Amino acid sequence: METVLTNEKDERFIELTKELDKEYFQIYGDIALEYQEYNDLKDPHIVLLLLNWTRPIACASYKLFDKDTIEIKRVYVKRRYRRKGIAYKLVKQLEKLAIEENFKYSIIETGSENYSAINLYKKLDYEIIDNFGQFKGDDLCICMKKEFRTLIQAF
Repeated sequence: METVLTNEKDERFIELTKELDKEYFQIYGDIALEYQEYNDLKDPHIVLLLLNWTRPIACASYKLFDKDTIEIKRVYVKRRYRRKGIAYKLVKQLEKLAIEENFKYSIIETGSENYSAINLYKKLDYEIIDNFGQFKGDDLCICMKKEFRTLIQAF
């Protein structure tokens, strides 16, 4: 398997996000349509794709939220590849890239009943926060945040 760094214009990423949207629609029905505008790819994204013999099987991305903060977006693993730690590894790689760019925080939004995603982000040391931006007051969403801590070596 190979990880590829790309952007939001990559057709392989776009196809995976379409699969993600279909899955959300199957789970949440018409409610999922209300959130589509928050998942558009108009803003620049840093994207990681995981390929298996050149076929895209997973993705994760981030976009700029503010000068210190990235927002993790579009984390998706094809069904047959789930429960193997792939999403965890992709998010960790995105965080590493963000730290290298001197970002201090990462935020993420997910469905309040999307327990597998919530548990994943808790394993990654994200903490539940008050909903931000367009998600304020929305009980169907949960927002989480992580502070990137740098290690200071003593000499």
